[in-house]
Amino acid sequence: MEIVVPAVFTPAFLDAMATLPIGHLYGSLPDDPSLRASGWLPEAHGDQLERTVTQARERGLDFYYALNVHCLGNREFTAEGQRWLVDRLGRLVDAGVAGVVLSNPYLVRFAKRRFPELRITVSTATAIDSVDKALFFEDCGADLLYLPEYVNRDLRLLREVRQRVGCRVALLANVGCLLHCPLRSYHIDLVSHSGESQELGTYVDYPLVWCTQEKSRAEAQMLKSPWIRPEDLSLYEELGYHEFKLAGREMDPVWIERAARAYANRRYDGDLNDLVLGFDHLQPFGRLPNRLPNRALDGFVEFFRKKHDCRLGCRDCRYCDDFAQTVVRHEGDPAAFADRLEQSLERFETGAFRAGSGR
Repeated sequence: MEIVVPAVFTPAFLDAMATLPIGHLYGSLPDDPSLRASGWLPEAHGDQLERTVTQARERGLDFYYALNVHCLGNREFTAEGQRWLVDRLGRLVDAGVAGVVLSNPYLVRFAKRRFPELRITVSTATAIDSVDKALFFEDCGADLLYLPEYVNRDLRLLREVRQRVGCRVALLANVGCLLHCPLRSYHIDLVSHSGESQELGTYVDYPLVWCTQEKSRAEAQMLKSPWIRPEDLSLYEELGYHEFKLAGREMDPVWIERAARAYANRRYDGDLNDLVLGFDHLQPFGRLPNRLPNRALDGFVEFFRKKHDCRLGCRDCRYCDDFAQTVVRHEGDPAAFADRLEQSLERFETGAFRAGSGR
């Protein structure tokens, strides 16, 4: 088993990771286009990247660079965009970066043809949720596929992908997105253009506010969220998966190291909220009052061995709802927390946060 961990650009962090079963680190500089708004990422510059890649290699750790922005507004087809791509990918090769994470299908082809020495990784943003999609990107030359989080409970699909696809495949373990979230594609595109939005002073993460409000109103949504607990990795290993990606490169080193150690040790005795990105990370509202004691979830995932397709909806299935009633504990007032989020959503949806009181 190997875990894929967000990079922190310090020798102390690399020393800590060198003791764990790390497949590779991944990260990017804040000014490069990726699926994190630049304001969320730690400050870093080109020299730090080069030093970190070198120091990681000295400790036996590969570094993959995230250029996984979903949309570049067609700038990749301009002369300026082409020059930038060649320059950026060339600099990554010169720095000793082992691979690059991409979500734009054109960039997958481009990088494979122009820089074959880079290992091409297809991002979770690409939504590889079928065997045909996986085979397509394998045929494009991908060395590694990051599957999207929402397939984690579809064990039948995961078995088929692993049996029919020859390249490496990793599962995304620790995100707290809503299952089959209807705002997922919009959220990815919104973040893809976050750099331009921040320049205009207009960046608002509306999907994150909406998602957190849903989880605060209906605590069962937290169990329906398709995370993989450290204790449940063996289930996926039985299906042939041995690489597990951890999200959280916008988080501080303490959080990242805690998550990495929990998955490396296959056990965590605190709240699952402490490991899952998107449960406790909505500023300035603070952490969710709904808490999931991780060890109380032992055995929860076994149900999904027999339930093949949650895409059909819950219908008369109340498994997650009933389980939530027995395990979720509360810190503070969930209803008051949800009301605060509802007030923010109302301001967004009526335009009151920017517009005046006209029509």
